[in-house]
Formats: sequence, C-alpha cells, structure tokens
Amino acid sequence: MNSVQLIFGTCNHQPEGSVHSQFESAYQESYKPFLTTLNSFPDFPVVLHYSGSLLKWIQKNHPEFFMLLEEMVSRKQVELLGGGFYNPILSMIPNADKIGQMEMLTTFLRTNFGNRPRGCLLSGQVWEPGLALILDSSGMEYTFLADRYFLIAGLEEKELFLPYLTEDQGKVVSVFPLSIDLGRLIAKYRSVEIIDYLKDAADTTGRRVASILIDGNKFTHNNEKWLIGFIEAVKKNSGWLIPVTSRKYMRNNRPEGKIYFPCLADEEIMARALDRKREKQYLKIKEKIRKYPAGNIFLHGGIFRQFMTRYPEIDLLYARMIYTHLLVNQVRGDKYKKKSARDELWKGQAGCVFWNSPAGGIYANHLRKAAYRAFLEAEKITRVPEMFIPAIISVDFDMDGDKEFLYQGKIMNAYIHKRGGSLFALDFLPVYWNYLDTLSRWPESYHENRQQGCDWYPRRSFLDHFFTQDTTIASFDTMDYQEAGDFLCSSYELVENRKEPPGITLRFEGSVKQGRSRYALALEKRFVFSETGVEVYIKLINISPEKLKLWYGSEINLALASMSPESMRIFGIKDKEKHEITADKKSRDRVDSLVIRDLINKVAIILSSDRKLEIWSLPVVTTSQAEGSMKKIYQSSCFICHWQLELDSQDSWETNLSLKLQKKKSAL
Repeated sequence: MNSVQLIFGTCNHQPEGSVHSQFESAYQESYKPFLTTLNSFPDFPVVLHYSGSLLKWIQKNHPEFFMLLEEMVSRKQVELLGGGFYNPILSMIPNADKIGQMEMLTTFLRTNFGNRPRGCLLSGQVWEPGLALILDSSGMEYTFLADRYFLIAGLEEKELFLPYLTEDQGKVVSVFPLSIDLGRLIAKYRSVEIIDYLKDAADTTGRRVASILIDGNKFTHNNEKWLIGFIEAVKKNSGWLIPVTSRKYMRNNRPEGKIYFPCLADEEIMARALDRKREKQYLKIKEKIRKYPAGNIFLHGGIFRQFMTRYPEIDLLYARMIYTHLLVNQVRGDKYKKKSARDELWKGQAGCVFWNSPAGGIYANHLRKAAYRAFLEAEKITRVPEMFIPAIISVDFDMDGDKEFLYQGKIMNAYIHKRGGSLFALDFLPVYWNYLDTLSRWPESYHENRQQGCDWYPRRSFLDHFFTQDTTIASFDTMDYQEAGDFLCSSYELVENRKEPPGITLRFEGSVKQGRSRYALALEKRFVFSETGVEVYIKLINISPEKLKLWYGSEINLALASMSPESMRIFGIKDKEKHEITADKKSRDRVDSLVIRDLINKVAIILSSDRKLEIWSLPVVTTSQAEGSMKKIYQSSCFICHWQLELDSQDSWETNLSLKLQKKKSAL
C-alpha cells in the first residue's frame, strides 16, 4: 500500500526590541490557541521552533505555557528544534557566535524540557555552504530548507520528498525539503486539497516525507476550527498518512544521498537584496517565466550579503557587530563580565534587522535601536573604568579598505568617516543610544513615486552642501534641488590626528559650480571631542582665481525614538528667548542655538555656533512595505545650518558648530 509521512509544525519568533504588548498579543492570539488545540490531540506529533528571546519572555510571563509544553515534549508529541538563541542570520555572524548561540538555545531546551534538540531551523532560510560544518560542530544532525533549493541544486520534483546530506570540510548535516506547494495550500486552509496533495506524494517505499513548518504568528483563534479539521482529516487517513516528528523519522530512515546548495535564501529575501532597478527587472522576468515549471530554478535574485551594499545602514550595523565581537573576545580573566558582554552582543545579532523584511526589518526604527543598545551595553561591560583612557583610534571600522577615526570617551563615542568628512556614529553611553542610527529614504521597487524614496546619500552629520540660489526647504526635502559642490560624498584627506585635545582635521579640495563653470574650493573641518560633545571648526578657502558667491549648508541628522511630542521637543533659542519648533513639519528659523529634548531618554542635545544660525528643520520619514501595506516611519530629524557668503580669491571664511549631550533628571 502506498504511504507518506508528514512532518508538520510551526516556527515562532518575536524580535529583540519588541514591546511587551506585542509579545502578549502574539501569545494570546497565536501561540496559546495553537498549543492548546494540539494538546487535545495527544497522538498527533508536531515539530515546533521557538526563538530563545520568545521562550525567555514566555517563561517569565506565562509559566503555565511552559508547563504544558514540557508535558507535550515528555510524551513525545512535540519535538523542539534548536537554532541560534536570538534568531540570528547565522551566515552574518562570526563562527564562534554561531556555535555559541546554538549551544545557548540547546542548553536552554535541555534544561527546561529535558531534551537536547537534534535538529534546527535557520532564520530566513538563509543558507551558505559553510553552515554544514557549523551545524555539525553544534551537534545538529538535520535542518530544513525550502524544496526550491533542492531543485536549484539539481534534483527533480519527484525527488523532493526525502532528506539529503550536505557537507562542508568533511562535516555533514541532513536537510529536509520544506514543501512550498503544501505551504501555499495550508496558507489558504484547503484541507481537502492538502490531503489530495499528500496522497499524490505517497509511494510503496513508505520512506517519503512531506515537511511543512508554518509561521506561528499567522495562526490565530480564527484558524482553530481549521486546525482541528486538518488533524481529524490526517487521522481519518492514518492508513497511508503517517504524522511523525523529524527526530523519529531520522531514527528510522537514512538520508537519500548527497547534495550541495549554493548561497540561497527565502525567495522574497533574495528579491529584496537587489537594488530597485534590478528588483523590478527580476519581478518582471519572474512573471514572464511563471508558465515554465522550471523557470524558478534558474532565477535566484540576489544573495543575503548584498543587503550590506544595498543599505549603508545595514553595513554599519554589521560593522558595529563585528567590532563589538572583537571587544568582547578581548576580555580576559573575568568570566562573568565576558558572559554578560557576550549575551548583549548576541542580543544585537537578532537577524530581522539585517534586511528589509516584510515585518519591518531595517526600516523598523525600534529594532535598530534595540540592536545598537545591545552592542553599546556589551561595549560598556568590556571596559575597565579605572584603566579606560579616552582616545581616538584609527581602524578600518566598516571594512571598506580605508581607516575611520573612532573617538571613544567615558560617556560618549563619536566616529568620523573620510567619506563626506562626516560624523557617522554618536553614542551616548548613559542611555545606550546612538543618535546617528539614521536611515535614508532609499528607493524601493514598491514605491509609487520618486518622493517616497528620493535620498541618494547616507544621512550622517556635518555633511557639506553648496546650494544654488533657487533651492528651497521643500526642494531639499524632496531632493529636487541641485548640489553645486562635489563635497557631499567625496573622500576627505587626513590633515591631523591630534591627541590633546583629541581631534581630527580633514580637508578636501573640490569645486563648486557657478554659472556654467566650476571653480576650485577647499574645505577644512576640525573635529574636537570633549566628554559630552563634539565641536566642528569649518573653514572654506577660495583657491580659484575668481570671486565666489556661495550658499553653504552643514547637514546634521539626529535619530530619536519618534517625532511625537511625547518623544521629542525642539526649541529655538533667540536673544535668550525660547520658542518651540514643530518636530513633524518642515520649518525655517533664525536662532542663536537649538535644543532638542529626547524625552524618552531624558537627554538634551544642544546645537550652537559662533554665528547666528539660519536653520532648516525637517523630519526624515521613510515609506516602506510591511505585511502587505505601506507604512510611513520616522527615522531621524534633519537640521541644515546654512550661510550665504562671498569669497575673494584666496580668501577664507570660518565658523564652528557645537553639538553637546546632557543627561537630565526629568523629561522636560
């Protein structure tokens, strides 16, 4: 008689940085009803994956769920899968952290449920060939990948109902194909079609297995009746349809053969890794070849690591993670300190923030903040206060082949990049906040008009603009203005790296357009760092033979939690009088100084100058697609300090800008 085995289950995760109410809502709407329903069918086995961050929250807030899960594991109804504790994209993190995170979740599951996991789940289905060695070294015997990967690796459709071995450097791991077609049918809750699909997969060997792990967050109270009906349909066909756990299947069956996968990820991930133009081309071609069954085998999209070149902000977050990893691994002697720092590092490695995911990903302001907070807490733990000396270190922080300048103070870090001669990180350690955790409005394939994704450079601070006379705050906001200079993204040269007071001087000899011609202009910036701020001395030098009429602007971006009045207030100070500037609208002002109040962290940021400040203030709001709808998300507040001036040949003009951070006892 023909038969087929069925591995059925869910994968469940809530990322670090999610608020309590988000965890609670997912628990009440999805995780609890699903497990409660399964408990009514004790002889129906399932495979479940919960991330460590979710399990910790459940353990603290709903111990009754833990007790039920433990009971279901003990009666062998539930198999719990392992993986990285904080659900990292394993290919993105150092090998020691890969193994460490997997061992952390393994230990947690063994301690709380009495079973060591034999299999694991990979976040985002992101696969690189070297992971076979890592999984084997972590004690994992098998994992799951979409059946599309097996087709790409050379198998035929009829071969997609068996696990296969893959190998790296002599280390092997078995891989189960996850049925994409079965997943689509389950997503539409078509039980009859699901049973028919499984019947077609059955054969006389009894070894064939169909595997499906659905997103547990998408199962809600509304689907309880469907789940009951599905389980009853499986039981009704128990003569040929045999539900099993992956552990039990592997105990009784051997993998079919050996296979090698290229670098792959979930289809949507691979599409979004492409830039806007290529993603549109990819989607258009994909639609055209839909009628060819083998079309998808040869159309892959990008690879996961392309997100680091697609979004400079992901690249910087990755660089921060690698740098923090180095700091943590330099800790010697104090095991408790190293363990505490390492746990914060691993929290920051949560994978969803390292790509443009439908759940928010890099666009989700709060997820980036959580990652930076974790990295900063880890960094602070590694420091020995009595031995720490503020200093500037020169290192290739972002791995671009050139060195950056990192000022590390007792309560503030300020990082300088030669590209644009800009400040790209401003960490205030008392509140573990990077005020330059910004995100530009990058163009996306789903944008309906250019204004939704109109930025063309990273939103850093002390960026140098030269405006034409027809520029307005509105045209700047929509990026419909003309940049007269070539300073904004150019690479500045190091003039001086000074130890006392700690400071960096950079210079770029560029040009500005005036009429139909371009004229030579030099710009020097001297950054001087103090305990709680940075002062920037700006000098423009006309090195052309002609008189120049210039409109110079220095762009400063600051990233807060949101632009709501409960999160942020902006005040202009003029002649010792204070007036409020609306944070969520474009505004123009003339002030002596500006005070930005971060009400969440109780921090005041003071922007001042030795000259009157002509200032534009405007929010940077991205438009991104998440869960099928378009969302506008605040990313940062932009301030343009600008002056109009004339310079004779060989003359110079100077000003300074000061940015100070102050911790306050109250929000206002």
